[in-house]
Amino acid sequence: MKIKRFFAKDMRTGIRQVREALGADAVILSNQKVVGGIEIVAAIDYDEALLAAEESATRTSLLDTAPAGEPSTDLLSEDSVSLSQPASARQAYVAPVEAPRDSEIPRPQMPAEPPAEIPRREAAPGAGAEAAVEWSQDPTLQQMKNELKDLRGLLEQQLSSLAWSELSHRNPRQAKLIRCLLELGLSPALCQQVADEVGNGHEDFDNVWRHALAWLASRLPLDTADSLDGGGVVALVGATGVGKTTTIAKLAARYALRHGRDKVALITTDGYRIAAHEQLRTYGRILNIPVRIANTREELSEALKLLADKELILIDTAGMSQRDVRLSEQFSMISDSAAAIRTYLVLSTTTHRAGLREVVNAFKEVRLDGCILTKLDETTSLGGAIATLMENKLPVAYMSDGQRVPEDIHIARAHTLVNRAVLVAQQTSQALERESLNLAFSGMVANAHG
Repeated sequence: MKIKRFFAKDMRTGIRQVREALGADAVILSNQKVVGGIEIVAAIDYDEALLAAEESATRTSLLDTAPAGEPSTDLLSEDSVSLSQPASARQAYVAPVEAPRDSEIPRPQMPAEPPAEIPRREAAPGAGAEAAVEWSQDPTLQQMKNELKDLRGLLEQQLSSLAWSELSHRNPRQAKLIRCLLELGLSPALCQQVADEVGNGHEDFDNVWRHALAWLASRLPLDTADSLDGGGVVALVGATGVGKTTTIAKLAARYALRHGRDKVALITTDGYRIAAHEQLRTYGRILNIPVRIANTREELSEALKLLADKELILIDTAGMSQRDVRLSEQFSMISDSAAAIRTYLVLSTTTHRAGLREVVNAFKEVRLDGCILTKLDETTSLGGAIATLMENKLPVAYMSDGQRVPEDIHIARAHTLVNRAVLVAQQTSQALERESLNLAFSGMVANAHG
């Protein structure tokens, strides 16, 4: 850090002195009027701590050298010299002025080092870290950061609006296709992918739309076989309220009707809700099939041994939020079992796309063999579920669309699911406003350049 003090008759002359002495990269730390002109403090490598010390030393020196009502002769002589001498002489003159001034600046006690290394923070890392934290939390800086963030969002919105308008004029067929796909509830990235695949031809829009739906159906991951028809041990996992217990009852009744009531059994590991036990026991009594309760890993192993003669054993797990810390306990109970347990994730189609993505990411900790979609009769959009399945390559095995047992559960069919998504969108009239289109299109642009 190099700090120098300059005296001049006016600011223009003083700035010229600073530039000649320190160069164009110099920073003016302070300026104030003094007797005979103006005093400028300038430096290279600005430092707030040294600035405060320098200003304090400046005030002290002015009080000491210029008593009230009586200008200092030394100060006047310094002014006359700095104004009358050429640049080279002024540089030589400024240096001796600074030497005694620097000696007055209070500084931390540090080992003797070359002057260029005085500002190093190694001697007081704690103080440096504290200063850095305080600087980063400065309210003015935080306000500036927030304003810049808002400005960036506004610019992105404006640019996305221009991009959407440009696409609408350049390729109106593709723009209309993207709009229709967004109205299904699909993710912007998936809409752009579909449009790139089928939206660049010269066919009429009806044919393009059919090709787009066929493209979605052909890439939707499916568990095409009747997954549970061959029996085995199957556990259903999922968040609270997605319909796991009712789905268990539907699957059990479906299997019992085909293979006999004595071939199927139920186990619940939900030790947190008494109502869950009672609900499953009620289904067991209605279907006339055995129900066991297992609250620990050992109890689960024992229940599986007792039911070893059954062809199909369905396990109803506790419903928990994807953020629940106890979720790992459920995972370990299933994964540590000696039996070969297949695991299916139950997803409610009433959950929005971001929520479905979060649930799938949370339950990936246990190996998922597939998923079951529920509440198709209640949802206002199936696009989020379709996009989530495709993004995670998670095969869907069954779809549930009502409360009737076992009528309202069906083997998943890709074209059925896609056609139902279109029907739901038409029934709910999910017409997108221009602002929503711009927002979605900005996501496409960000993904394309990300």
